Amino acid sequence: MVPRRRSRERSLGSTASSCRSASALLVLVLAAGFFHPKVEAAPKHLRVAGTQFLKPDGTVFAWRGITSFRLVEFVARGRESDADAYLAWAASKKLTIVRVLGMADGLFTLSPSDGLKALPRLLEMAQKRGLHVEVVALADTAAIRVDIPGHVKAVAEICGRFPNALLEIANEPVHATQARALHDPAFLKSLVRFVPAGVPVSLGSVENGDGFGGGTYVTWHAPRTAEWPRRMGEEGMALVRRFKKPVISDEPMGAADQAVRGRRDNDPNHFRQAAEAARRAGIGATFHYEGGLQSKLPSKIEMASLEAWLAGLNAGRSTGASAPRSP
Repeated sequence: MVPRRRSRERSLGSTASSCRSASALLVLVLAAGFFHPKVEAAPKHLRVAGTQFLKPDGTVFAWRGITSFRLVEFVARGRESDADAYLAWAASKKLTIVRVLGMADGLFTLSPSDGLKALPRLLEMAQKRGLHVEVVALADTAAIRVDIPGHVKAVAEICGRFPNALLEIANEPVHATQARALHDPAFLKSLVRFVPAGVPVSLGSVENGDGFGGGTYVTWHAPRTAEWPRRMGEEGMALVRRFKKPVISDEPMGAADQAVRGRRDNDPNHFRQAAEAARRAGIGATFHYEGGLQSKLPSKIEMASLEAWLAGLNAGRSTGASAPRSP
């Protein structure tokens, strides 16, 4: 009988030991889940597909952009309400993207560091309004001393966190207001390595050489001649055929109350014609206007030009995709 009792005692001891082991294992599993939470999926940015941008659901993104250079500066100066009011207005007009400067020393003053601090908040505000943001990382670098690679990397990392962000590395790279280093497309191309995978990136406007078309999409500042609407279509279509990627007319002739040769037009019919030409050419289009340099709402004539431009873009199917001059 004694051996049986010992055998039973050993059996009970073994069972208790197994229970303790199972409990310990359960604790470890639960702890692992607590200290290593589920990793969130990376933000899904617009995706380049041929000459178009696609949204995460696979539908075509219709690029209806507008110049609003000062929005980041608004946030940096504590004017969030002004920035949000502009974004709300833009969304009400069915615009899909705003183009902003991340630094400046001409039209207004915005240091690179202040721009970096304000950019995430602006992107968050725009996302809530259903808007994308084309962020220009480098502007006025001839006057602003900045670690160019370091700044581009910092801006790109922020863009990587927000699915509504696109990055244009430099505004008019060969303009006199830009550092000499940016005049070299190979240098700009070298900065793309800092851009997180999936973030759409343009090196800078391509009118000064095909080398500036080395990003995932192309930005272009169309000629501001008397025949600018016609040239928008003809030359824009040629760029699409040459680069075989999305082409964006980013800073064409601007609308204003007074026409200024080579810079501004005040005839709404011309803006409708230009938008129709852009649509037929298969390029994305950004509405450029004098008030947009300071992120002001359009004047009466500028608004009429915007409405005509939107009508031109919407007349058919929506699209998804020179010497230096004053902005």
